[in-house]
Amino acid sequence: MTLKTILTITVLTTFLSCKQNSRYLRIEKKFTDREQLINSILPNKTILYWKYVETSSNKVVKEVGDKKLLSSYKIEEPNQGFFVECHPGFCYSYIIYIDNNGLNFVTDEKTLLNFIGKIDNISEAILVGKTQGLWIDKENEKGGSYKKTKKGYEMNLLKYNGCPETYESVFFEINFNGYFKMKSNGIYKKTGNCIVS
Repeated sequence: MTLKTILTITVLTTFLSCKQNSRYLRIEKKFTDREQLINSILPNKTILYWKYVETSSNKVVKEVGDKKLLSSYKIEEPNQGFFVECHPGFCYSYIIYIDNNGLNFVTDEKTLLNFIGKIDNISEAILVGKTQGLWIDKENEKGGSYKKTKKGYEMNLLKYNGCPETYESVFFEINFNGYFKMKSNGIYKKTGNCIVS
């Protein structure tokens, strides 16, 4: 092979690999299930015991560690949490955990982000997006795609408004340290319907 042919092959290979790495992948449907996301949480620090509870059904979604440690504490369910839902009723999620400092509660988005800490996987990245009111569009990549970068993840997520029904694409970038930023990519679908949940 000539030097010119080798250089051409090298340049094309580099270009194609860069192009492939810059492609956004479709977020799989399993990541629309919050339980799937919760089960992928790897806490930021050493935790002796923790559990994630949804008050709508009083369901323990995930429980890790030595449950016997709870017997040392008088525990009352917190009267607030994150992922507030069930309108017009009122339900939410919270986390109870025990570390070397004792019993702790995660009852808002800020303490949830601190609990998650380092972003270890795409599930944690999506979960942080959900704390900002963003969702995944199962049908359209403008609201449901991602790519892993050297610093973390870039995603195109959905900001949904039910009345009038509007689908807005939001660029959500999060680094492995949990720092994120987002900006609107604009509205990509409007139905004119009014969906009240």
